[in-house]
Amino acid sequence: MHPIPKIITVTLNPCMDKTVEIAGFGIEKTNRVLQSRTDIGGKGVNVARVLANCGEDFVAAGLVAGLYGRKLVDCLESMGILTAFCEAQGETRVNLKILDTCTGAMTEINERGFPAGEAFAEFREALMLFLPEAEVLVLSGSVPPDLGENVYQELTALANSLGVRVILDADGPLLQRGILAKPYAIKPNKAEFETLTGRKLSSPEEIIAEAKKLNEQGISLVAVSLGAEGALFVRDSLAVRTYPLPIEVGSAAAAGDAMVAMLAYATLRGMTLVETAKLMTAAGSLTASLPGTQVCTFAEAVEAAKEIRTEILDV
Repeated sequence: MHPIPKIITVTLNPCMDKTVEIAGFGIEKTNRVLQSRTDIGGKGVNVARVLANCGEDFVAAGLVAGLYGRKLVDCLESMGILTAFCEAQGETRVNLKILDTCTGAMTEINERGFPAGEAFAEFREALMLFLPEAEVLVLSGSVPPDLGENVYQELTALANSLGVRVILDADGPLLQRGILAKPYAIKPNKAEFETLTGRKLSSPEEIIAEAKKLNEQGISLVAVSLGAEGALFVRDSLAVRTYPLPIEVGSAAAAGDAMVAMLAYATLRGMTLVETAKLMTAAGSLTASLPGTQVCTFAEAVEAAKEIRTEILDV
């Protein structure tokens, strides 16, 4: 019998991530693959992979379909992760990521995914088995095409009604609608945050100003990842800037998910904003140094956090 999970990660549109490396990738030409790898994926799945062996009880929940879906669940369970996935009709999508080894540019070709259908109602029932006793709910990534743009808003409102803190990591309408329900935290990248705010943000001060507006609307923590420039974290009139580890980038595809995993852990543990920022930045840096959609381990992130440089900024 498993202990009661305190963290729930949700992946409604999982995938298999196939990453291929090509020297000088070009359109309308034959491209030769240097090497390739396939990893289980979906943002919530990646979060769960980082949380493995973190010392806290958690459950990876969501939807899967077909042969790839069963393989994904088997892979998570082989890592000792408790799962609660409901099976829909169809097949779990395959996302192709093309890494140009000459330029470092990543091109992503993502399938839409299977329709949730009746499996979403089953998922909600499964979620309610864990949610009343949980402390943190992670909602991240895209959703099946038939679920609409309000699904994260509805799930956030449900969690809030039970006193569960929600970490929302989505973009576009899913994020815009989701924040109306006031999640505890959001973690957009700079481009996603600019889309959310509706304007170009050219300085840390402008990002902090927009983040403070969201704090005032009830979103306690806003973490904006800046890629190679680090990240900004704003909570309770405190802003922290972090700088990443000096790494050689392998693939940044799952770096944001690694950051979210450490945010969930830090939220559960009640860590300070500086401690949270260091953990998140360390996990993002380490994961960005790995090929494909591999992720760092929890222990690696904890150790690397000691090397993260921080700066307290005026708010």
